Amino acid sequence: MGEANFPKCEELANDLLVKYGVTEPVVNVFQIAKGEGLELRFIKMPEKLQSVAGFLDIEKKIIFVNNDDPANRQMFTIAHELGHFKMEHKPSDYNVLLRQTIINGNYSPVEQEANCFAANILVPKNMAEEIINKYKITKDDIDLLAKMFGVSNEMMAFRMKKLNLWKIA
Repeated sequence: MGEANFPKCEELANDLLVKYGVTEPVVNVFQIAKGEGLELRFIKMPEKLQSVAGFLDIEKKIIFVNNDDPANRQMFTIAHELGHFKMEHKPSDYNVLLRQTIINGNYSPVEQEANCFAANILVPKNMAEEIINKYKITKDDIDLLAKMFGVSNEMMAFRMKKLNLWKIA
């Protein structure tokens, strides 16, 4: 696989939001994944895999989610794995999603696509703009904004920087 196709990730995420009539946060990725024919299984990871957030069995259409993770992490995991599914990544294209350290600032293109899809479905640009304008939210309120969308502060800070809705130092 060559370069990540970010416009396609954004388009597929937006299509699902429209399909499921999602117009405000928190985006219920649990319901969307189930609506797309995926089963969700929350499991206790074996000791040697405790750092695994989740993974997709594409043949059986099951997303396995680490039961010990906080809810916002589980949402991101489901959105990420749904991204693999909607982008039609083949099992040979990616490995089990581990909490990988970023090497040289880059994930593989399929991981970049799944992360891009997850960001676009959990924090859609139009919803973020609307909330920021409506409640006069500034970059000092990143934790409040993250809570409103049900995502981590780190994910929200990254998303806001990507969307350039305000300048984050």
